[in-house]
Amino acid sequence: MARTIAEIKESITTDFMRNEDVAALYGFAPGDAFTTHFSRVSIENLFFYIVACATWVLEQLFDRHRTDIENRIDTIMPHRPKWYRDKTLAFMQNRLLLPDTDRYDTAGMDENEIEAARVVKFAAAMENTDSSLLTIKVAGEKEGVRQPLDADTEKQLAAYIAETKDAGVRINLVNRSADIFHCKVDIYYDPILLSEEVENRCREAIRNYVENLPFNGEYTHMALVDELQKVEGTRIVELISASAEGSDDSVPIVIDTRFTPSAGYFTAGEIILNMQSYK
Repeated sequence: MARTIAEIKESITTDFMRNEDVAALYGFAPGDAFTTHFSRVSIENLFFYIVACATWVLEQLFDRHRTDIENRIDTIMPHRPKWYRDKTLAFMQNRLLLPDTDRYDTAGMDENEIEAARVVKFAAAMENTDSSLLTIKVAGEKEGVRQPLDADTEKQLAAYIAETKDAGVRINLVNRSADIFHCKVDIYYDPILLSEEVENRCREAIRNYVENLPFNGEYTHMALVDELQKVEGTRIVELISASAEGSDDSVPIVIDTRFTPSAGYFTAGEIILNMQSYK
């Protein structure tokens, strides 16, 4: 990153004042402050300022050259899945790309307008090494709840991805309703508390956990049990079963230890809690 003119001039004058030969010639002690012996209109000060300006221009040119080279490298190198995720999040509804680019013209738009146009609020990209297929999962958001994009927006997004992707990359765009999470749990609770109160808190803990996982994050039995053990009044938690039901699944899928939702996110479904007093 280029230095400021003041920083460059400070570096020059510091080295100048530290030079013992220069100090002997001008009659000052090595290391003195430059401004102590030279005024703002002195030949030395003006000369160093001109040199600092020229150096600043040169450093600016080097910075721009480096940026240009990095941009050129980005355009010729295949991109990683993270690039596709970020590019998908940059999609803007009902906006055209600049000709022959993968960027939008946002001139005249304020931050609120830009944010409103970026309707893809969640995205994840992962490559299937067996089929050489890049899967991109997406979701929008309404009132803080994840939800699929509408059909028209999905078509726009698919066209945008086709326009911006690397040549030869096969894309599988996933825009689905949330996978439905079901579970059955035995809860042994402290009898000093009401069963209904502990049950409601446990039910809310399950819902909060599965519905607030990171987008395309992994569910685990261990993490769910950990969340339930934090609930006041629970003494023992035994997970009996758990399953997930995707929008394309004919029957729920039994979860064995861990599971990543096919849509990228969950919504809580049938939660059966068997409340038993701990004695």
